[in-house]
Amino acid sequence: MKDTATKVSPILSVRGLSKTFAGKPVVRNLSFDLHPGQVMALVGENGAGKSTTKNMICGLLEPTDGEIQLDGETFARVDPSAHGIAAVHQELSLFQTLTVAENMSIHHLPGSPVRVDWAAADRIAREQLDFLGMGIDPQVEVATLGAGKQQIVEIGKALLQANRVLILDEPTTSLTAIEREKLFAILDRLKERGLAIIFISHFMEEIYRVCDSYVVLRDGEQVGAGKLAEASRKSLEAMMVGRSIGEARLELTDPQERLALRVEGLCSADFHNVNFTVAAGEILGIAGLMGAGRTELAEAIFGLRPATGKVVVGEEEIRAPSVAAMKRRGACYVPEDRRLNGLFLNRPVRENLSAAAIGRFVTRKLRSIGFRGEVKSAAKIVDDMNIAVPHIENAVGDLSGGNQQKVLLGRWLATRPRLIVFDEPTKGVDIGAKFDIHNTISELARDGVGVVMVSSDLPELLNTAHRIVVMRKGRLVGQFHRDEFDAARIISLAASAGKPADV
Repeated sequence: MKDTATKVSPILSVRGLSKTFAGKPVVRNLSFDLHPGQVMALVGENGAGKSTTKNMICGLLEPTDGEIQLDGETFARVDPSAHGIAAVHQELSLFQTLTVAENMSIHHLPGSPVRVDWAAADRIAREQLDFLGMGIDPQVEVATLGAGKQQIVEIGKALLQANRVLILDEPTTSLTAIEREKLFAILDRLKERGLAIIFISHFMEEIYRVCDSYVVLRDGEQVGAGKLAEASRKSLEAMMVGRSIGEARLELTDPQERLALRVEGLCSADFHNVNFTVAAGEILGIAGLMGAGRTELAEAIFGLRPATGKVVVGEEEIRAPSVAAMKRRGACYVPEDRRLNGLFLNRPVRENLSAAAIGRFVTRKLRSIGFRGEVKSAAKIVDDMNIAVPHIENAVGDLSGGNQQKVLLGRWLATRPRLIVFDEPTKGVDIGAKFDIHNTISELARDGVGVVMVSSDLPELLNTAHRIVVMRKGRLVGQFHRDEFDAARIISLAASAGKPADV
């Protein structure tokens, strides 16, 4: 993209910024300038120091060393509301039982000190949502919105405060391809307004779509910076991970003849008459826009929500799918939100890895209960999946997002599954962890495991799936085999009306 930041004094300057926790340096000697109308990519693997840098710039943390300058004025610690800085964090900070308007105005409630002007709050929220172009009703409770629309509400709330610097931390992880393009168009308009933006993302195609410049962090150190137009994707990835990343498109083996899963006439309030099969050793991708019913379908297959119809695992029909019934037949499910629905964040990595297969390890002797083999199993999974953790007794909540996701996947590998259903398997993970997870998924398929993979990241599906089915408004509307994958056709089919598909 054209660099709009030439011959203009920077809004934000960072000089020698460093942060240490308990004597351990997390960010060391970071320096860069951010100009009006500039979008700067801050990239690196999980644990590289991106979030710590973000939190220092938006005032949540005080630097151990270095300085932050705003329009040439130096601050030891930034007051974000006083200086027009706002951040949209990876973990959303919305109040689920409040309305959209209440959430968006929470930091600056209009009216007098004794009486809130709720009509003004509604008007402000509507104006901001109209600018974002997402058609969200300000009077609905946030809890009624899907993850993607909640992300948009969070961005709208931040824009009510940010008139100088906006920091976006993985803003598109819950958005579909079309919604991402809408967000990118918004960022283009914000650039024209002169807003300076720091864009943190693991999606390289997004970085090259919206950013002018880049800063690369690895293990807390700045290992690269410059104009994005002068850096190739491969060189950027190599700087991030310290090694060359191979081609993303996986080499897949042919599926087996036997079926791992057959779904016939599956219906619920969120989808209707869904029919498809998954062969043993096949990776089936499910594409579609937000609200298409993909997550609801995945949950229904695993027995997490009620549905009518037929679910057959292997050769055995499960008349009333439940989590227990599916587990007994070798099926498992990796949810979209690992922190809310997947992991026990305060418990050790060891316990998280053994939770799904705990019956294998329980031993009873007299009046005591032991867990024979649990430590050995957890250590093997950590080694096999390249999970970066000092010790298996460390709390899983202390790990980076990518390593948390690996733990969640590793938990189910301990059950030796025959069928695995993924919902956004690489959401919020860095490029190195994504590469590892994709390889693990392909290895599962080579071992004869049937894989169902819901993903809003269409390039992920194109790179990893044998076959892609497309959902729209609760119905399957098409399918594509690997040799006929076409991103434009898939997006078009997901966004436009189509007849139910025979898959």
